[in-house]
Amino acid sequence: MGTVEPGGEFNVNTYEGHAFGWRPPAQSETCTTDELEGTVHAARGMERHVFGEKPRVLDAHARKREQERDDPFEAHFTNRAAYAMRLTDTKNASRTVDVAPGATRIWSVRRGEHYDWTSGDGELLYRSVIEFYDQKKHDFKEELHTALCAEKTPPSEPVRVAEYRDELDGRDLQVEILREEPLIAYLPNWTKPGDCADMEGRALRIGLADAQVFGERNVIADRRAISANLEWSRSNETSITNHLIKRAFKLAENLRSYDVTPGPFQEPLNFIQYAHGGEYRPHCDGVCHRTPYARGGRVATLIHYCRAPEVGGATVFPKARLKVQPQDDSAVLFTYKQSDGYMDDGNTLHTGCLLREGVKQIVTMWMREDVHDGEPWSDFLS
Repeated sequence: MGTVEPGGEFNVNTYEGHAFGWRPPAQSETCTTDELEGTVHAARGMERHVFGEKPRVLDAHARKREQERDDPFEAHFTNRAAYAMRLTDTKNASRTVDVAPGATRIWSVRRGEHYDWTSGDGELLYRSVIEFYDQKKHDFKEELHTALCAEKTPPSEPVRVAEYRDELDGRDLQVEILREEPLIAYLPNWTKPGDCADMEGRALRIGLADAQVFGERNVIADRRAISANLEWSRSNETSITNHLIKRAFKLAENLRSYDVTPGPFQEPLNFIQYAHGGEYRPHCDGVCHRTPYARGGRVATLIHYCRAPEVGGATVFPKARLKVQPQDDSAVLFTYKQSDGYMDDGNTLHTGCLLREGVKQIVTMWMREDVHDGEPWSDFLS
C-alpha cells in the first residue's frame, strides 16, 4: 500500500470493514497476516488512525453532525490548464461559466454535487466531485491521461499481431500486442454471444451497488460506477463464468508462462457498470513499482468489454502512452509481473476514461500466482 515515514501521514479511500496492517518496510510488497505488527479495521466515522493508538471513531453525535453537513459552502474551482475551460453545474446547466487559464471561480456548492469541465469544442474532460462538506479546492489540470482520453486521440496501433489457438473454445483468435514488456494486449472478439448476457444476469440477480464507499459517504471522486462480484461456481463447474476464467488463465499461461491456476481460491470477477460521467481515475491493479514479486500477489488483469459506450470510456495507460477503445465482446490483458521476477514500474497504471455518452459494462478479472485452497487470495494483502 505504502510507506509512512516517522511523523508522516498516508491518505486512502476505504470502506467499512476494510483491514489494514502495519509492518516494518521490506522488499516484499505483499505479506501474510502473521507478519504484521498491528492491524486496524475501518469503521463508520473513523477518520484517522495512529499506529500504536486505539483507533478514533466519531461518536454518535459527531456522526450525526457529519451526516447533516449538507449546508452550502464556498468552493474554489481553478483552471490550471494552458487554455480556457467551461465549468458547468450538472444539476443546473444554466449555471455555466468560462474559466480562463490560471483563473479561479468561487461558487456555492453542496456535498454530493458534480461540476463538469468542458473544452472549447464542448468535450467533457473532467468532473469535479464534491465528496464531503467544506471540500473547498477543486482544480482542473491537463494530465497525461486527460490527453489520451480525449476523443481526438486515436486508439493505439499494435506493435505486432499474434495468432492464438484457444483450445478451450475451439477458436483461432487474434492478439493485438500493444506493448511487449510489461505485456499489454487487446483481444477482439474475446467473448462469444451470450457470455456477457449470462454475467450481466448473474450480477443483476446479486444486485449492483456503489463500486466504492467511504464510511457513510456515497460520493467518491476516484471511481464512479456500480458493481457486483461474480464468484467461481462450485456447484456448476461448466458455468460460463468458470469457463471464461479458465480461458483467461490459459491465455496468461501461454503468453507469459505464468503459473496461474483457476479456481475458487482466486479473486471473484467484478461486473462493473458505468453511466454518463462515470470513470475510474489513474490506479494500479497490482504492484506497479519495481520490487520483487511477492508470493500470492496479483500478476495480471483481464478486462472484458461487454458493452462499449457510444462516446468516451476508453482504457488508457498514461506512462505507456497507450489507448484502448472498447468494442463489444473484446478484452484487454495486461500483466505486471515481468520476466525478470520484478514487478512493473508504472506502465500498467491505467484509467477508465470519463463516459460521455451511453453505458459501459465491463467484467474485471485479476490473476494471482501461488494461491490454492489452503491459501486463498484473501490470505494475502495485495
